[in-house]
Amino acid sequence: MYGIPALKVMPMKRTLLGTSILAALLVAGAFYSGQTVTPANAAPSGSTVDLGGNTRLIRLAVPAGGRIGDILRKNAKISSGFEVIDRRSIPAALVKSSQFNPSAWANTGADAVILADKVGNQYKLRLYELASGNRPVVSKGYSAANDLKAANLFMNDVINYYTKVPGVFGSRIAFVRTRRNPIVTKNVYSVEMNGESPTSITNNRSLNILPSIGPGGQVLFTSYAKRNPDLWMSNGGSLTRVSKFPGLNLGGVMSPTGGAIALTLSKDGNSEIYTVDSGGNIKARLTNNKAIDGSPSWNPGGNALAFVSSRAGGPQVFRMTASGGGASRVTKKGSYNQSPDWNPGNRVDKALSNQIAYSGRDSSNRYDVFSVDVRSGKLTRLTQTPGRNLDPTWSPDGRMIAFQSSKGGIYVANKDGNNQIQIIKAGTTPDWGP
Repeated sequence: MYGIPALKVMPMKRTLLGTSILAALLVAGAFYSGQTVTPANAAPSGSTVDLGGNTRLIRLAVPAGGRIGDILRKNAKISSGFEVIDRRSIPAALVKSSQFNPSAWANTGADAVILADKVGNQYKLRLYELASGNRPVVSKGYSAANDLKAANLFMNDVINYYTKVPGVFGSRIAFVRTRRNPIVTKNVYSVEMNGESPTSITNNRSLNILPSIGPGGQVLFTSYAKRNPDLWMSNGGSLTRVSKFPGLNLGGVMSPTGGAIALTLSKDGNSEIYTVDSGGNIKARLTNNKAIDGSPSWNPGGNALAFVSSRAGGPQVFRMTASGGGASRVTKKGSYNQSPDWNPGNRVDKALSNQIAYSGRDSSNRYDVFSVDVRSGKLTRLTQTPGRNLDPTWSPDGRMIAFQSSKGGIYVANKDGNNQIQIIKAGTTPDWGP
């Protein structure tokens, strides 16, 4: 997922309306129509990066037992940069040893080894590469009070070693879980990106939908708790009603600087996109069109937004400036495209910030995740599996993507849609935050 360089194999050497429609279904109905969408070009799970020759994933051994070992192995698999060696196949002497023995590890087929020792109240974690000698290439100490945090921080350091950009383990994904007991309730939760440490954001008998995570970890969501679809915010466990205009207050997303919230309001009779401050005061009206406009998503600079509009007939992804000007259509293929999410990019791969992910329906009535380059117009199909794959959301570094699937729950994958791993068994409308 992180573009960790794959090994070159050499002989004898291992070196809208997703938002608007969800609420509108309670009042009206959705419209669906489809045309042929670009053929899939996603590769199978576990594919490697081509460096101009035969390549394979780095074979990683993590002999540690207990929760720290389980999480390190889990994170390595999710990263998609490693082929994690089954711990059960590692000789007992190596599992028990705290010393790095290159020749013994070479016999296991490993290219790299992570050793973990608990020394007092700290974990001592080291990454060794067999091609780099006896000294660890990464060595860090972390508090042993929290196995999950220690494993996450070390894997982020490992990813930084290979890619020059830290990983995002420890970042959280907000999502909605529906229960029927006996009435239908929807509540907002968040979970770490590897499926660990789930937390409840709301816990009531109402409908709480469309969560998004702000730059400071604030969680925005729409709730019917006060019998109107109002915008709420959870910040440090405290719930505040932000926007309560009559009608829809939907799909609130905070700008990268936290200075504005874009959302859909229907207070004037039609769904339009506005910005408000954290107190719910209107800053600007960004759209003014007889069509339905919704599902705003900020670009990483905070000077533009992607959104969904029916102004072209069926729902399509458009973009506009942060002041509402210069609206132009982004998706040119397919007649039903929704739920855009603008890639935040990162300091090494800035070109990622040209990508907008969205879900679209093809001529076979299948919903999948796509990505379009706003500069070149190049369209990439990220998923092609039975059922529906919806509501894509990029990771904070733009190198991974999460989405909901009718296969069951929420999945994470690399930016090309490969290495899809389920992290939540029951959840919808994910949003990935810091």
